[in-house]
Amino acid sequence: MKKGSRGVLLVVSMLVVFIAINFFFFVDSRESTENEENGDRSSYHSTPYGTLAYYTLLEQNGVAVSRLEKPYTTLKTAAEPGTLFVIAPPVKYNPSQEEFESLNKWVESGGLLIIIDREISLKIGDDLDVETSHADISSYVKPLQPTKYTRGVRRLSVSRFASHLKVESRSATLQIGDNQGAIVGDAKAARGRIVLITDPFIVANNGIGEEDNLALALNILEDRPPGGVAFDEFHHGYGAQGLIGSGGLLGYFKGTPVLWMIMQAVLITLLFVYTRGRRFARPLPLGRERRTTNLEFVSSMATITRLARATGLAMESIYSEFRRRLCRYSNLPPSVETSKLADAVSRRGKVGGPALSSLLARCEGIAHGDQVTDAEMLDIVTRIRECEEKLRI
Repeated sequence: MKKGSRGVLLVVSMLVVFIAINFFFFVDSRESTENEENGDRSSYHSTPYGTLAYYTLLEQNGVAVSRLEKPYTTLKTAAEPGTLFVIAPPVKYNPSQEEFESLNKWVESGGLLIIIDREISLKIGDDLDVETSHADISSYVKPLQPTKYTRGVRRLSVSRFASHLKVESRSATLQIGDNQGAIVGDAKAARGRIVLITDPFIVANNGIGEEDNLALALNILEDRPPGGVAFDEFHHGYGAQGLIGSGGLLGYFKGTPVLWMIMQAVLITLLFVYTRGRRFARPLPLGRERRTTNLEFVSSMATITRLARATGLAMESIYSEFRRRLCRYSNLPPSVETSKLADAVSRRGKVGGPALSSLLARCEGIAHGDQVTDAEMLDIVTRIRECEEKLRI
């Protein structure tokens, strides 16, 4: 297996281990910290206190639902969306005064605003003022009068944190409540309308299937104005002010180990690139270009050898230069044994170890005085030059 393949396999193995560890030790912190009183009511959340089930139900029933991930100042007219759900946004994301003014204008222009929260303090126009107070539910929560909102509703299931409504408006209608006060009501606001529900449990994942809560959740949209239905997610931390950006893919994985896995994969990739881009050994010397051709060198040495009849001297000169280049190529000292030198060169280059070892041994013998013919001498020098060409030394 090549070094590069081993590196890739190591990185993939580390990534698989990290993924397994994340899934094995992951604990959804939302489920461990949330409760009925402080649960996150976002339509992105599938926890017991989220509203993803309600959002999905409307979507599957053909309602054009969407998520509003922009401030209320982007609500220009009641055409799109025609209906807006505001479900118990956290206090830290409370709308600004400018947003409230834009929301008032949107409602008065014909929009349907559905507020589901235990603490409501709202004033729209000159004749609509809404306040809530804690309700100690001691009797059944049932319809107070027959209306389009109470169709099919005999009894609601609410939590112990539900509130009572106090609505000051000539057009207010109290729809559902107990013996002490209303839980559900609505009122007109110029050309628009506001629906008020004081317990998010009614539309939450863990409450929408209780008693007749689902019937009420569908009834409040029966007489909605034209346009789509939007769930306010901007004031749950999504969109421009959210830490993760828009809902999208990253918002969908918020609170799961997937985001940590993505970060770990990026970290491993950067580490792999860093290690592959650095050399963890002593640097190799730069190659030097030869100023003479092989033919010129061989010709000169042949002439000298022929005139001086010094075959051993010529071979010693050729062999010493050849061996020096091999040592530098294999990053070994000049004193290394010939067999080890041949093995190191063959492992790195494209030459056979036994053939190279035999060539070096014969060169050493000739340099020390062994007899050699002119034809063998030429063959040895040719083999040396071919080896240099293959190794590019």
